[in-house]
Amino acid sequence: MVKIDFECPLCNETNNLVLMGNEYGEFNKHCKACKAPLEVSNKTNKIKVKAQFPKEIVKNTIRENKIPSDYKKYEMDNSHHKIVKIIAILILTSSLMGLTTGWKLVSFFEADYTESGKINLEIVVRNSTTDLENVAIIFNNVNMNYTYTGNGTYNILVAPGKYFAEIIAPEHKNATMEFFVIPQDSNLRLPDTSKGIEGTNRFTFLMKEGKGNISLEENVYVKISSWCPNLIFLFSLIGLWGAWVTYTLQSYNNAQIGAFFSVLAMGFLIIGPILGIIALFYLKKYKFLFTASFKN
Repeated sequence: MVKIDFECPLCNETNNLVLMGNEYGEFNKHCKACKAPLEVSNKTNKIKVKAQFPKEIVKNTIRENKIPSDYKKYEMDNSHHKIVKIIAILILTSSLMGLTTGWKLVSFFEADYTESGKINLEIVVRNSTTDLENVAIIFNNVNMNYTYTGNGTYNILVAPGKYFAEIIAPEHKNATMEFFVIPQDSNLRLPDTSKGIEGTNRFTFLMKEGKGNISLEENVYVKISSWCPNLIFLFSLIGLWGAWVTYTLQSYNNAQIGAFFSVLAMGFLIIGPILGIIALFYLKKYKFLFTASFKN
């Protein structure tokens, strides 16, 4: 909404015109004193008023729609400048920690562990009613040597890393599973049962009778390697954007979004989220700084 003040070219009476929406163009107005029909033109920040009778009279009011030159622009005091910088640095640091965490995850799952110590895996093969013996165990298209210990359990020594396993049992469908073996104690066992830990160094294949193939659910480490690094990178980038929005006081809501995603980036697991939560707290406390900022 814009209010324009102008003088009637016939009687010099001061009139005003309130514009809703577009403030530039030509508008019709009657003088409040002499009732003369006027045509008010507001272009290039200068107002031109034209009277329609008794003869065409044009008068330039020489009034410009701009902020006066002596108008003092809002400026934050030094303490507020420091607070804004501190909040932005908190979000930035949390986001950079997230990028580091994502890169470390990628490096962890893509590393070459062939020189690492062998891990004793337990492969358990059974169907809905009984344990299965005399099966073929194939890892990454290589037939594996194993030791059968009974109860459908086969012990295999492998290096840490990602494997695509296939189990072939007579009169059963071939079962496949993708899993990641993390570096660990070579003989890690549960203390109460002396069995391996499911999904870590123990993998159970539930076979189905018949012909064909079935795919079993991949273990949690494979899911982490597929999704977590990408999500962490995305959340960290949003956090970096939020740090810039905060530093430039562009938008309080966007600053909150950036700080929130810097928490989700899980930088250094707990340190990054703590910094992001602190930033969210101070963003709310100093929300008024965003409403008082001007963009030149």
